[in-house]
Amino acid sequence: MTICRTMLLSSIFLLTACGSDSDSAVTVAEQVLPQGQFSLAISDSPMTGVSHVGMVMGELVMTDAEGVIHRHDLQNMTFNLLDFQGMDSHLVVDNIDLPLGQYHDAYVTIQQGDGNDGCYVEDGQGRHGLYVAEGQLPVSDFEIVADQHISITMEIDLYRGLSYQQGEYHLEHQAMWSVDNRYMGHLLGEVDPQWIADCETTYSDRTPIGGQFSHMAYLYPEEITNIDQMTDMRTNPPEGVTLPTAVSPMMQDIDGNWHFAMGYLPAGNYRVGYSCLGHLDDPVTDDMTSGQFVMFKDSGLVTIEAGTQGGQQTVHECGNGNGGHHGHHGG
Repeated sequence: MTICRTMLLSSIFLLTACGSDSDSAVTVAEQVLPQGQFSLAISDSPMTGVSHVGMVMGELVMTDAEGVIHRHDLQNMTFNLLDFQGMDSHLVVDNIDLPLGQYHDAYVTIQQGDGNDGCYVEDGQGRHGLYVAEGQLPVSDFEIVADQHISITMEIDLYRGLSYQQGEYHLEHQAMWSVDNRYMGHLLGEVDPQWIADCETTYSDRTPIGGQFSHMAYLYPEEITNIDQMTDMRTNPPEGVTLPTAVSPMMQDIDGNWHFAMGYLPAGNYRVGYSCLGHLDDPVTDDMTSGQFVMFKDSGLVTIEAGTQGGQQTVHECGNGNGGHHGHHGG
């Protein structure tokens, strides 16, 4: 994985000395202020039908507790978001020094795309412009502590946030979250092949063009207690159902085993749902009451643990699993 490293821009603080015949300027080099280190990475979940998501990043912007805005130039950093899926991530800023304290209203600016310049998406129909909501990717609040390194990863769930509208793609903030790497884990799912076969048989009348069903794992908060509370991807769900926290396609390996992966999840309890009708689930519309989408199975509760240093992998069996055990270990 190629990591783009950016230059650290240092600010010179001028201090005025009183009680002498002449004023003197003191730089940070002469009076070292306490600092901590900050890193930011980005990862995503894949999306069927999309082959390239080109990102062009301008700068990282952060506001400290005193209202001072800090800017870090990313020099139009360009990369393909689809190269960093699941537990892989792209390092946006690496170990930069920041003054101590709380930071809020942090975000990465994005160059909006028109299909020629800026962000873009390539699919089977060619290259299209990518419009990102508000021209920025939001970063969660964080605190810089003396002599500590804070590392945050931003996760972008393309299935929940990317949609095609009037000739261009739109990426919405609802599908993004960022997490302190010390307090997150990764989910690896093993899927019962009988579930796959039963779902395709049950809904054979909804076979997509080309005959390839879209097998999807849906992750919900622990408040969900049964399959009837699991809704599809949509905006403004009705009372009594809950939107998925994350969505991931299921893959089949060379041995025929089915599996999926969801990376950078905040530690906590979740519930997993499964459907083979992902091709009928539009991220904007209600496809359960006005469409043909159905949640096929409730795979039960799963606890995501961070481990001692963050990044622990949790294996969850959907049904009886498939025997292709991935194991547990820290990241």
